[in-house]
Amino acid sequence: MFSKKIREQTKSIVKSENLKDNNRGFFSRYFGINSMFAKRLYTFLITFGVVVAILSYNFTPDLGIELGKQSPRTIKANKSISFEDPVMTEEDRNKREIEVADVYQYDTQVLNGKEGVLYQIRFFFQLAKIVKKKEAIEIAEKTDYMSTLLGGNYEEQIIRQSINLDFEKNSILMEETLSLAKEIMKENIKPNDIDARKIEISRIVDEQNNLSESEKTIISGVLTHNLKPTAVFDSAATEKARIQAREETPPHIVTVIEGQTIVSEGEIVGENDILILSNLGLLNTGFNWKVFLYICFINLVTFSIFYFYLFKFNKNIYDNIRKLWIASTIIIIFIALIKIFTTLSSLHLNFWVYLFPIMAASMLGTIIFDTRAGIILSIILAVNLGIAANFDYQMALTYFLGGTFSTFLVSNVSQRSSIMRGGFLSSLFLAFLFLITNLIGGDFKTIALYFVLGIVNGVISAIITIGLLPFIESSFRIVTAMGLLELSHTDQPLLKELLINAPGTYNHSILVSHLSESCANAIGADALLVKVAALYHDLGKMKRPEYFYENQLNVENIHDRLNPSMSKNIIANHIKDGVEIAIKNKIPKKVVEVISQHHGSSVITYFYKKQKDIELLKLNSSNPEGIMEGHFRYPAKKPKTKEAAILMLADASEAAVRSIDKITPKKIEQMVNDIVKSKIDDEQLSEADITIREVNIVKNTLIDGLISIYHSRISYQEPAPSLAIASEKET
Repeated sequence: MFSKKIREQTKSIVKSENLKDNNRGFFSRYFGINSMFAKRLYTFLITFGVVVAILSYNFTPDLGIELGKQSPRTIKANKSISFEDPVMTEEDRNKREIEVADVYQYDTQVLNGKEGVLYQIRFFFQLAKIVKKKEAIEIAEKTDYMSTLLGGNYEEQIIRQSINLDFEKNSILMEETLSLAKEIMKENIKPNDIDARKIEISRIVDEQNNLSESEKTIISGVLTHNLKPTAVFDSAATEKARIQAREETPPHIVTVIEGQTIVSEGEIVGENDILILSNLGLLNTGFNWKVFLYICFINLVTFSIFYFYLFKFNKNIYDNIRKLWIASTIIIIFIALIKIFTTLSSLHLNFWVYLFPIMAASMLGTIIFDTRAGIILSIILAVNLGIAANFDYQMALTYFLGGTFSTFLVSNVSQRSSIMRGGFLSSLFLAFLFLITNLIGGDFKTIALYFVLGIVNGVISAIITIGLLPFIESSFRIVTAMGLLELSHTDQPLLKELLINAPGTYNHSILVSHLSESCANAIGADALLVKVAALYHDLGKMKRPEYFYENQLNVENIHDRLNPSMSKNIIANHIKDGVEIAIKNKIPKKVVEVISQHHGSSVITYFYKKQKDIELLKLNSSNPEGIMEGHFRYPAKKPKTKEAAILMLADASEAAVRSIDKITPKKIEQMVNDIVKSKIDDEQLSEADITIREVNIVKNTLIDGLISIYHSRISYQEPAPSLAIASEKET
């Protein structure tokens, strides 16, 4: 029982230890310092954190401005801006609303209704006829009677005169009154227009020359007493008109010109001054959580897209933590510069905004990585520039277009002068963009200034690019086109040493470099890389230069006294020795890789055949031919790239043609064809990313180049051509 309990405890302890080991394994795999995943993650987080910290921190000093107090200094506008004043806009809207007239609708019933004005006029004249018929009643009584029936609204004189009219005249005046009523009341008559219309009635009636004075009095009196407003107030339409007036009121725009004095020293600061200074960004000294969260979100998205792009389309950078550090360093440096320049523009004048050297980052990214990486860096920096420049995304778009343009101009540069030329052309394009963006609303002097600043920006960007390249190369131990260009100079100490110790090899390397460069240009490969690799491909021969044919000038061939296997080892070791020398002298890794593959796993033909002849002399040879051939191959990898394949073909072709006794164009062509065919048949190009079409272009380029190089040695009286491949190349 006791032993069983012990066993269970032991199992529990073992299980617990295994779980701890698994947990430690998971942590070390994904978060340990040696984990590639962790290195990428930490690089991402550090870059993200530093960028957010730079953009979020407010460097604008407190100007000491307070509403209603004296300004301690004279403050001028650091840039030209236009913005809406919401208070003044509201005042303008209220003013427009008040100015809207009440809306009235014409009421036809007032004139033509059942008891309308026309009815009342007819009633008056008909009543006058009826009253007139009462002959037994005196005129005074008739007048009072009619006045009573009419409600006492008419003057007695008008009633008396209308009663005295004969029936025919009564009818004539009634029709005349009705006609005038229709004419006068055919339009909207508002209540407050009644008095003016009564005056107008008197004028119109007086103009009727066919009427007597008493008749005019009757018509004028009837019309005046029956005149009523024909316009009815429409509250709904009025409210709609007022709302429309508010909506159509344009915003009150305040325009401030760069350099304009906002508030002078000692002047009392008003609300308008505070509004202008706030829109200029001169009062934003507090920490803004909304802006901070916005910066975090935008950069989280942009950096995530950047890393996803690298993971999906650019493994060369994604799998190289050193290159990720370079990209992060470029982003951090230039965002810091952006922050500095935006702070200067907020403190001084806006022209600092036009000097952001973003194109330098675009050119650096293109030269160090590739064009697409340069464009991605342009996007990241342009977005953050928009944030730093008070969310001015028009400026961000301008710089993005300028940065993208510059990437195409430096995508294949190999000299510093090319960077300056690319920077200058980019500056013209950027100046053009500045011209376009400031053309509307800008004065001539400002537009001209920004155009000049665009040119200055491009030149400064090119200078920064050239200045930072050596620093980045040395700090991160990488090689760029500029670094390769320096290695290609023949005054390099290593090449001088090669010239002194192995002059034949040096001359051979120079020729191969020219041939390789021409071939690379012909098929679009990296001409500078293959040129440099060709210059240094035979460094290993410096250890034992006398064992190689090109350095044996009228001297006995040492290999005649050695067995083929020993000679093979000496020849083959020049690859390993060359790689060691290159690494010791800090030759870039990608150059060393090309050097190590320039023979591939080819057979060292001369010593293989020599050993084969020896074996044939042995009657009881037990050495199979396949095993012996494998022994005489270079112990190296086959070419993996176009550049390595080009170097292999150029190296073998130049050495073989050099060994031809009497050189003719046909012999050169035949020799190169045989060399290329032998490499293809031996599957030495099977792992290189080069096509048959490109191999044929390389072959033809080599033929033309070798004929040009050896032109002075060509004999035009050709003997019978020899198709044998010279084997002295290996020796």
